[in-house]
This record gives sequence, C-alpha cells and structure tokens, in this order.
Amino acid sequence: MDTLKALEPLHRVCRVCNLWHWHLAPPSPPDTDGILLRRSRWLELYGWSVLAAATAYTAYGLFQDSSIQVAVGGSDGGDTSITSIGHTVDFIQLVGMRVAHVAALLEALWQRRVQRDFYAELGEIDRQLAKALRVDTEGRLLQMRRQTARSAMWMLWGYALSQSLILGAKLLAPGHQFPVYWIYYLLPLLVCGLRYFQIFTAVQIVRRRLDVLLLALQQLQLSQKSTEAATIGERADPKPEDCGDPDQAAMERLMTVRVVYQRVWALVALLNRCYGLSMLMQVGNDFLAITSNCYWMFLNFRQSAASALDILQIVASAVWSAPHLGNVLVLSLLCDRTAQCATRLALSLHQVSVDLRNDSHNALITQFSLQLLHQRLHFSAAGFFNVDCTLLYTIVGATTTYLIILIQFHMSESSNGSGSNRE
Repeated sequence: MDTLKALEPLHRVCRVCNLWHWHLAPPSPPDTDGILLRRSRWLELYGWSVLAAATAYTAYGLFQDSSIQVAVGGSDGGDTSITSIGHTVDFIQLVGMRVAHVAALLEALWQRRVQRDFYAELGEIDRQLAKALRVDTEGRLLQMRRQTARSAMWMLWGYALSQSLILGAKLLAPGHQFPVYWIYYLLPLLVCGLRYFQIFTAVQIVRRRLDVLLLALQQLQLSQKSTEAATIGERADPKPEDCGDPDQAAMERLMTVRVVYQRVWALVALLNRCYGLSMLMQVGNDFLAITSNCYWMFLNFRQSAASALDILQIVASAVWSAPHLGNVLVLSLLCDRTAQCATRLALSLHQVSVDLRNDSHNALITQFSLQLLHQRLHFSAAGFFNVDCTLLYTIVGATTTYLIILIQFHMSESSNGSGSNRE
C-alpha cells in the first residue's frame, strides 16, 4: 500500500474543501512502484474560483460596518457589557479567521507541485527502507491509516462538541445575534482545522520515518555488542570469512541510515514550503482568537452577577478558544518531538561501538555525525519563526501583554463614558 493510497480518504475531504488538487491514478506499466498523482484542471479551476470568491468576500467584509455590530457578545439593545472595544476585537477575530482561510487556499494552490514532490520523495524513502533495511512498510501504512482515521474522529468530535456548546450557550442569552456571527465564522474555522490536520499528518509521516532510522541504529548497536560477546566468549578462533561479514553488514546499514536521513531532511524542507504560510497565518489567527476570548472572559467576570447564565457565558468564551489553543498545542508538541528524534538519532550514533582499526567505519561515523550536526530538522512558519515548544511560551507572553493593553483601553473607555454621563 502506498502512502497516498493510505491517505486517500483524507485527500478526498481536502479536495472538497479546496486543499488538495490532485487525482490518484494507478501506476503505468513502466513505473509499477506506488500510486501516481495526476493533474486535474477541473480541480484547479474549482480552487481558483473558490479562492477568488473567498478573497472578494473577505475584502467586502472589511468595509462592512454592520459586521462590527454582530459580536460574540453583541446584542440589539444597550447592553452595558458590550463596548466598542469588544466589537472591534470581535471584528478583528472574524477578519483574522477569513484571512487565514484565504491564505490556506492560496498556499494549497500555489504549492501544489511541492505537495507532489513531497509524496514523490516520501515514496523514494519508503522504497529504500523496504529494500535496504527490510522494513515492513505495508504494516506500517495500515497502522498509519488507522491512527489517522482515529485522530480525525477525535478532532472532528472536539470541534463539533465545542461549537455545539458555544452555540447553545449564546442562544440562551437574551437579545443576541450570535448565530449570524457564528455562521460567518464556522466555514473558515472548519477549513482551517482541516488544514491543521493536513500539517499534523505530514509531521507524523516524518516522525515515523525518523523512528525507523532510530530503531535501525539501535539494532546496529545491539548486533555489534552481541557479535563482540560471541567473539570473546564462544569463538576464540574465528574464521576469517566470518569476521568480515558482520562489519560489512554494519557498514551497509549505517550507510543506508545516513542516505535516508539526507532524504528525510529534504522532506522536511518540502514540508516547510508546503505548509509554512499556513502555519504562520493560522498560528497568528489562533493568537487573535485566544486574546479575544480572554478579553471577553474578563468582561463577563467583571460584570457577572454570579448567575447561571453569566457563568455559562464565561464557559462559552473559554470553549470558544479551546480549538485554537488545542491546535497550537498539538502543532508545537508534534514539531518539537519530531525535531528531538534527530537529536536522539545523534545520541544513538555516538553509542555505536567504534573499531579503531577500521578507518572506513570511523570515517563514516564521523561524516554522519557532522551531517546530523549541520542538517538539523526544524519546522518553520514561512521563515518567521520555528514551530516548537518555545512557541507556546511566546503566545502566552504575547496574549498576556495584549490582554493587559485591552483591559487598560476598556478602563479608559468606561471612565470616559461615566464622565460624559455625569455631565
């Protein structure tokens, strides 16, 4: 089973949402390895049409003043909990989601050839793993398909539960126009969530290949130790032909691991090109959403009467930010742990037993060590920042800073409003 075939259900959904513009075609007789990607002009035309419509609607929404009035906590009457800052924050959050949606659609179209190169490089890696390291790629692909389906169900269930709770909580509040805002927000939210899942799947693909390389190095270390023990304890007078075979096999395995790591490093570079802009825009949009909902939680806490409805509104704001926070958390952890696999690979390499009399073996270990030192894996958001666990600290610090600024503006607005009322 090819990786593309294993991910075919995901690609079908992405095709509907304009995030995948290729058809899977059976291999031609000269090329019997894997599944080929076939260009579809209809999908490309559909993609450009949807992108043009989404861009026009986003630009129209920037100049539509009524969009500001349809806020998360907005009401028809004079609810004192709704300030002009709150309307502006909600409007920025809505525009940020639409911009992230447009960026995802544009990148999927613009980098569609890089997507094809990503899976072509992945196919070469799998063929080398199956041929040189005798990896059971069929079983691993079946396991990946089950894990991907299970992860998709969990993510879909989380989105459905959070949106149901949000909509139910806001509908219980009197006089709210939240369903209008929610409909405008929902479609870009789901498409951006699917884009996140594409990124998660691609990062998981890279991590699985690194795990295979790590296991190969660990087995090489164990086989060398067992060979040394057998030589010392049981074979005091080994034959010359028996001494050369284990060393040659170890050299070939180590050379294969080095070549495959070179390809994995190139695969990560293709992944950054495929999804770098989406990671940048979506993380920025998640930051806006988290800050906006924290501000609304502050407003609800400040004017709460400790009633069940007020507590429900606070919970709704927290649940509203949960998908955004979860996406950033999962993305940071996945990218960080995948990059750490390369570090573990270097540690395992240095634990391999070295034969001081074998110059070629020592040179190969030295070259591979230098390669791991200079070809470090990192996931980049279009070159602006690396995606790892440090991103979480950055978002927490930036959210705290801007939340304090919004609270100060709110206090200033409230004092100005009370002063004008006294006059």
